[in-house]
Amino acid sequence: MPKIKLLLLLAVLVLVSCDGTVYHSFKHVDSKAWSPNDTLSFVYEGADNKYDAESFLKMTAQVRYKSDYKYQNLLMRVETLDFKDSTLLSIDTLCCRIYDDSGRHIGSTAGVLYQNNSSDVIVNVSPADTLLLRLSHIMSDSVLGGICDVGIQLTSQKR
Repeated sequence: MPKIKLLLLLAVLVLVSCDGTVYHSFKHVDSKAWSPNDTLSFVYEGADNKYDAESFLKMTAQVRYKSDYKYQNLLMRVETLDFKDSTLLSIDTLCCRIYDDSGRHIGSTAGVLYQNNSSDVIVNVSPADTLLLRLSHIMSDSVLGGICDVGIQLTSQKR
């Protein structure tokens, strides 16, 4: 019986670890003053030839925030650039819903912080690409309070 439990546990671990995530990183934000000029930079160093030239990445922004964040959504701009020569490859807008229409938090919680994901966008990359992802908020307030961490997750997608 213990061997069966061990094999089942290993199978679950393999399934969980094979979600296709190739990059996942968070940056800390001053929770009292996130300015649109405070651009967060993330560097994805390519797929190391794990994927062919038909590879696509699903990009999702993840936000950790406190309950004092006062807006229903968080709108963010993500610029994707070629790391080598800073050529702009794409500009996308991501929306992260924070509260539902009744005013309840949508994200999961761990203590005093909530976490939620944005909408997804698809980015086409070649295996040798090293990408620079620059993320900033595009909300009407010049300074946002309540946002603690913002992350980027890139997941392999085959089309």
